[in-house]
Amino acid sequence: MDRAALLGTALAAVVALSFSGEGAWDWLGATAGIALLAVLAAFFRLPAGGGLAPGLRGELAAFSAVAALAATLVIAPLLQAVLAATTDAGRTCHASAAVAAGALQGDGSLRRGAELAVSRGDAGVTTATDALSRAAANERRTVMGDCIGAVTSGWLWAPAAGMAAVGYASAWWLVRRRHARAPHD
Repeated sequence: MDRAALLGTALAAVVALSFSGEGAWDWLGATAGIALLAVLAAFFRLPAGGGLAPGLRGELAAFSAVAALAATLVIAPLLQAVLAATTDAGRTCHASAAVAAGALQGDGSLRRGAELAVSRGDAGVTTATDALSRAAANERRTVMGDCIGAVTSGWLWAPAAGMAAVGYASAWWLVRRRHARAPHD
């Protein structure tokens, strides 16, 4: 299999999943990251022969970077949960979400809109209070997701860089070990 095509395809998938929307990092993205890592593990092979070819370092760096980006999809929801629960930025996101939900419930024009929606049968509920309550809960989730997703994205570079460095060092060590064990003429 063409290693460059494999890396390019995996990178395209990571980019599409990373930038395809706003909001919180989700578990579907984590599952896709696991699938991408499985594809890389199954089909990417270090170059044949034990030689330390000139382009090898670049190829190993590219592989390490793409694998690290795929791994960030896996860890993003976990990092997001930690950030939401333990940081000031997470507390700010929770506060912003609560304020947005409260503002929605306290807005008189939205209350009239909820009453109109209920009277038309468009709200799927029987009271304006219930409609506003559901809309407020949705607003809370949306604001929280957008806020904590942005905070998490701001932190993901650090684990990505660390994973890329560890991946590169590990791959380079494997290549050097293979080269040292290969019979030399």
